[in-house]
Amino acid sequence: MLIALLGVLVVGAGLVIGFGTQQVDTAAEDVGRVGEAFPPEESRPEAPPAVAADALTFLVVGVDPEDVDTRASRAEAALLVRLTGDRQHLQVVSLPLDTWVAGQEATLEAAFGSAGPQGAVQAVETLTGVRVDHYAELDYSGFVTVTDALGGITVDVPEAYRNRGIDFAPGPQRMDGAAAVAYVRDESAATRPGAPERQQRVVQALFARIGELGAFSDLGRLTDLLGSVTSALRVDDSLADEDLVATAWDLRGVAAPEFVSAPVGGSGVEGGQPVQHLDENRATALWGYLRDDSLAAHVGEFG
Repeated sequence: MLIALLGVLVVGAGLVIGFGTQQVDTAAEDVGRVGEAFPPEESRPEAPPAVAADALTFLVVGVDPEDVDTRASRAEAALLVRLTGDRQHLQVVSLPLDTWVAGQEATLEAAFGSAGPQGAVQAVETLTGVRVDHYAELDYSGFVTVTDALGGITVDVPEAYRNRGIDFAPGPQRMDGAAAVAYVRDESAATRPGAPERQQRVVQALFARIGELGAFSDLGRLTDLLGSVTSALRVDDSLADEDLVATAWDLRGVAAPEFVSAPVGGSGVEGGQPVQHLDENRATALWGYLRDDSLAAHVGEFG
């Protein structure tokens, strides 16, 4: 979600102050790097077919900022973010953290917890057969900082929700950064199925607020927003600063992100813990669309 926001902000900065200028370069330099994010090559999926060679796939893991400080990061969200080869679509596939990965004998959450970024990439590639081009890690402090820098956002809440002592009534709700984080996070395992929709609504509210404020015409506010996002973002060390800026710049022709939730078939128990099993037929179709870069024509199948 912050990758998409970063792209919009960098594009806006490029349009306002000129692509490649000091502010944009500095924003890229401020992004942290993750080393050894990928498993051994022999255990990874093959390169995508020629028709999908220009597409870019990020595995984006959201982490708890409180745990980052202790170097015991805990995954809060896992997303496959695909920028299509024609640079016309940004697709965000939400992966339930308790998805069981049979080939790894672990959930996505456990794979990250035991082996960090490399474990998460290997688990996702094993689950999907989709090759991950880049890894990105976002701590939830980014939501707080960006939302507060915007003066809060208005989120259309479809049904009552409560988390971290905050009650969210149905209807438009004004949220500061702390409230936005409480809303996107799970109150309990029972509320996990609703997480993708809550995340989508917050992202939509962020973009709406940026447009409402005319942030792209305010260089000072734009620079502050760029700093807020980049301070919460780390990417794999194969993604150079200039590549990060170029990727964000490629987002200039993209409309609103297209959200898809990995199709869940049902719940079960593996190794004594409750897990989610994906719908094998629908999930296989989804991963196939991603591999050949044709998901844009089939997003409606996963509504």
